[in-house]
Amino acid sequence: MVANARVAEVTAVDWILAEYNNLEIGLLHCVQMGIGDFNHAFKKMFGARGETKRINAARDLAQAAYRELGLGTDFATGIDAIRHALRIRNQYAHWTWWDDSSGQLAIANLEDLAREPSAISGFDRLHVHHVDMPLLEMQQAYFA
Repeated sequence: MVANARVAEVTAVDWILAEYNNLEIGLLHCVQMGIGDFNHAFKKMFGARGETKRINAARDLAQAAYRELGLGTDFATGIDAIRHALRIRNQYAHWTWWDDSSGQLAIANLEDLAREPSAISGFDRLHVHHVDMPLLEMQQAYFA
């Protein structure tokens, strides 16, 4: 159970989950500055649920404007960076986490196990990853 996991690691994961929203809002502001229309940027990015849909909408809306400003490469780099942040966030939002008494937070993707063609009789074949504070601190720094 996560309740027994190390408090610092769980707190760091919580921060990552909460901070991702701020990255999306920052991307919205970049898009609206590029196209000059907050309403259009906001409705296109947040009119449909899904983080990947929002990133794709942002890219589609603003890439031409940033290219015209000579900032196309920088904008593409920003889009790539937020996609990477989303992958980090999704590990914690969509994977299961628990304290496995290893001294680190254990995480695993149940969907990967469910996709295995053979029958599953338990979690013995679950691919467990461990998350420690140095990794979480690096991920938080990336978000910042």
